[in-house]
Amino acid sequence: MSLRMIAWITLVALALPLTAQEADCGLKVSGFGTLGLALNSSDRAEYVREPTQPRGVLRSLNPSLDSRLGLQVNQNLGGDLSFVGQIISKYRFDYTFKPDISWAFLSYKPTSSIQARAGRLGFDVFQIADTRNVGYSYLWVRPPVDFFGPLMLSSLDGGDLTWTTPLNEGLNLRLKVAAGRTASIDKVPFGNEGGYVPLGGSKLFGAVAELDWRDLNLRLSFARAQPSEKFPAPITDLQDGLNAFALLLNDPRLAQQARGVDFQENCFRYLSAGVNWQGGPFRVEAVGAQVRTGDGPIPDLKSGYLSVGYREGAFVPYFLASRIVSDPHPLYLGALPTLGPQAAALAEGVTAFIQHQRANQTTLALGLRWDFQPRTALKFQIDRIEGRPNDVMLWLNVRPGWEGKATVGSVTLDFVF
Repeated sequence: MSLRMIAWITLVALALPLTAQEADCGLKVSGFGTLGLALNSSDRAEYVREPTQPRGVLRSLNPSLDSRLGLQVNQNLGGDLSFVGQIISKYRFDYTFKPDISWAFLSYKPTSSIQARAGRLGFDVFQIADTRNVGYSYLWVRPPVDFFGPLMLSSLDGGDLTWTTPLNEGLNLRLKVAAGRTASIDKVPFGNEGGYVPLGGSKLFGAVAELDWRDLNLRLSFARAQPSEKFPAPITDLQDGLNAFALLLNDPRLAQQARGVDFQENCFRYLSAGVNWQGGPFRVEAVGAQVRTGDGPIPDLKSGYLSVGYREGAFVPYFLASRIVSDPHPLYLGALPTLGPQAAALAEGVTAFIQHQRANQTTLALGLRWDFQPRTALKFQIDRIEGRPNDVMLWLNVRPGWEGKATVGSVTLDFVF
């Protein structure tokens, strides 16, 4: 039995006897989950919540897209020291729901304004990163895919430091820095069935500044990720081909393009700004972000979303609009398209690979959240997605005839315990 499974069983066992003994020993056990079903109007492209999922939704009800379960333990170790552990089971790169250890860290808080953490952390420089799997914590069925889909890094093996201070009455500032390497649990399906790109081990740095003033929250985030792994075959075959023709044609720019499609050669920089306001029955959230990839042919990305909800008793109808666009970099292929079938096929393969790194689409969604029981919410959502049919970074197994349009219906039951 693997260490991951042992840890999962241990947390389940801890969650069962929720008695008063928890408070006596400083142990708190909690959990969260989502049971979901989704349906796609198109049978020519599979809709996914995040690129770490190996299959998506077509014209049949699919429970894998949004369903997940998590358990968390908080243990007070005495004084200013505590331990937090969290395990999550969700549909992952290997077509299973095997649980992963998403958090396992020590927290040291000597004062109310300073906190240091070390271990495996949620990389919460990204918006709602700590609660992205806790469906009960946000209005929607799922975080907007156009914005959160490209943000595939979930956990950090390292540490962070947070400083919080009041600036004025009702005005508070929070600053955080985090550094380490991406956790080994982050993998993205790629290539042949069963293949994947490992994201673990990438150098990661992030910083966030937040201002809270009454019902208003302003947030500015920055992150930098330097991959440690290469793309697997067939991308390595494309690189070998570019390098071979670079030597044959004495064309150093082709060799430069070969380096540019190497995952290791791209340094990803993320900048985001957001605002969240809750006043009376209204809840408004707006966020924009930019991802820069470096000097190679892999395109930059710009994305954002606007969410508006209105609570009426136990019901919250909401509207969500999101958008993602690619900022293409020049792709140099030299004389390859005119040098015969082999060179032309290589040029076509490189072009197709870069095309799969692009996204350009808009999503409009209407939904309803119903808090019919304490700590339990039922949600209904309809998404209408329209985009360019050739920019398919956020879709899987695109078939001929795909027009870049789809309607996705979803229902979820979210709960915490």
